[in-house]
Amino acid sequence: MALALVHLVAAMDRHLLALVLVPIQRELNLGDTQLGFLHGTAYVLLYAGAVVPAGALADRFDRRRIVMAALAVWSLGTLACALAPSFAALVGGRMIVGLGQAALVPAAASLIADGFGPGGIGRPIAVFTSAATLGRGLALLAGGLLLGLIGDGLFSTVPLEPWRMLFLMSLCLNVAALAWFSTGAEPPRTVRKAETPPPLGLALAERWRLYLAYFGCAAATILMVQVVAAWAPTLLVRGFDLTPAESGLIFGPIVIAFGPAGNVAGGWLIDRLARRGDAGAPALVVALALVAAMIAGATACLAEDLALAIAALAATTFALGGATPVGLVAVQRLTPAPLRGRMTGGFILGVTLISLGIGPVMVGWLSETVFAGSLAHALLATLCIVSVFGAAAALVARSLEIGDAAATLAAAVRPAG
Repeated sequence: MALALVHLVAAMDRHLLALVLVPIQRELNLGDTQLGFLHGTAYVLLYAGAVVPAGALADRFDRRRIVMAALAVWSLGTLACALAPSFAALVGGRMIVGLGQAALVPAAASLIADGFGPGGIGRPIAVFTSAATLGRGLALLAGGLLLGLIGDGLFSTVPLEPWRMLFLMSLCLNVAALAWFSTGAEPPRTVRKAETPPPLGLALAERWRLYLAYFGCAAATILMVQVVAAWAPTLLVRGFDLTPAESGLIFGPIVIAFGPAGNVAGGWLIDRLARRGDAGAPALVVALALVAAMIAGATACLAEDLALAIAALAATTFALGGATPVGLVAVQRLTPAPLRGRMTGGFILGVTLISLGIGPVMVGWLSETVFAGSLAHALLATLCIVSVFGAAAALVARSLEIGDAAATLAAAVRPAG
């Protein structure tokens, strides 16, 4: 699936920076606050302002061309990062990456919804989502391998630091993804262009409780994904005296193997339950997955044996993978076709701001100010609180879905007059 490859390279370009923060810090003489700004805030600055307009464009114009233009823009941002001579230039490059990637998911989700229909989008969106998880893991593993090869003399005649070469080499995958994706065709939209779409506010007002409930469980899920991705390697280093390289070699394969498996399993379960007539299938899946992630995550935080911690992190990653597709599935299913791009853009904007803006920082703050430097207890508290909130929101969504289905059925069988 060409869209999945595009999403994979997007995730790699986004997460490569985490692998090379230390050499960047040394070369540009940066502090930890500046590194944190580069990793999250710089990326979100233009992303936040562009994702909703990008969704509106996806509702009106050729979505394939939007995806190709987005890939070209964030590739320019990656190139700018590779050649950045200063902190300000690196911030600019990250902002361009965020600007380009803001247009990807709204257009891609709309393409998937029209290509597979509302009754069969669970698995395709799960595959699309799993590609990002795979990209994050590959950025860690393949990036680390390439950094080692570059450090051992590969491209020794090129007068660039290894981390800069890594960014440049990632552009090769971008070119391949662009070439493959350009061979596809735009699927027909589920409504005619001449039809007047309903007002966005009216669509929200009619089902605002359901949208809000799904937003709550999706935001909780992605926040948990972000804090595990940000802090699990450090948890292994501090808890079991591993080196950062060793923790990366452990956690990278976990992300690659269990994240996508969870994505696909979650999408499969949603479609299976929906075919059996379960009106609240997406919400049920996310509630079960978040409870499982809480239990597994707590085990990982409290484990005194490395093997148990590894197994628990694998289970946590799998469970969160199962919950990840639910938000996108719900938005595509609930939203009228002419509004899907804009609604998806707004949904992603809110989830991204909460998960990137609050999650990792919250764990660090709890560790320093509440738990006297205990990262394990800070991560444990965050996972428990957020998972309970997310599961509760999912149960509310399930109740609303079942109520809507019952009302629709009652209206259908009510005698005329």
